[in-house]
Amino acid sequence: MVPTTLERLTILDAIASSGTIAGAARTLGYTPSAVSQQLASLEREARTPLVERSNRGVVLTSAGQLLAVRSGEILDAVRTAFDDVDPTAATTATPLMVAAFPTAIIEILLPLRDRLASTIDLTIVDAESEHALEAVASRTVDAAIIDGYAHQLRQGLRQLERTPIRVEPIRLVARPDRLHDTFAAYSEAEWVIAGPTSPIGHALRQLCHDTGFVPKVIAETDDHRITFDVIRTCGAVSLLPELALADLPDDLAVADRIELPIERRIEFVTRRSLSANRAVVALAGALTDPG
Repeated sequence: MVPTTLERLTILDAIASSGTIAGAARTLGYTPSAVSQQLASLEREARTPLVERSNRGVVLTSAGQLLAVRSGEILDAVRTAFDDVDPTAATTATPLMVAAFPTAIIEILLPLRDRLASTIDLTIVDAESEHALEAVASRTVDAAIIDGYAHQLRQGLRQLERTPIRVEPIRLVARPDRLHDTFAAYSEAEWVIAGPTSPIGHALRQLCHDTGFVPKVIAETDDHRITFDVIRTCGAVSLLPELALADLPDDLAVADRIELPIERRIEFVTRRSLSANRAVVALAGALTDPG
């Protein structure tokens, strides 16, 4: 078999991420015909079809999926190798694209950005955890900061390296005149919470169920600033993670006497094939030891 080129592996990787020839062409700055020609050459070298074409795009065959995974690993390894031998490494920051949920961007990444500027040329992407995981796995971003509750963090995607950053408590937030000493005392309260598909929204509904009531939800949102407004205006209550309370308004309060049996775990995630990259190592170190 004639060895293929990194260019063809890059093209297969782009096809796997975009799901279309045209999408891969846009990502790489090629024409669709050039992508198709390189794909055809790669299929001849592999001696097997790598994609199945349809009106809606292309689907990787089992062989295509396997080669796409290996291609990603090779491309990450080559990238890391070039970073390691770059003679300008001491004076040039290494580009790194990281996805994170909004409060992690504000409270975790932005404070580190200036501190690591000489080492990492950081690009931040706003993405909730599920989408951030998918972006890392599909190579759309290099790494992500994700959150999960109890045991809800996805355990799939075995090619990902996960590093715990912190575990933070979940707090009940209300107006000062609506504070109680037990969680059960809020069985008749109006609630503002994230949707049922959100990790914290699901965790709250399960907690209410375990306590013996169904929450009366008057608003669903993942935005803690909207949550604050609803609590203030309607006298509702909510559960929020500690990071979201960094800018808690003075006219709202935390029910400190209530300890909830749920917590949020925050992790740094990257592909195992990129985990030795110096920018990834530097960011992971800063996240786990903020100093």
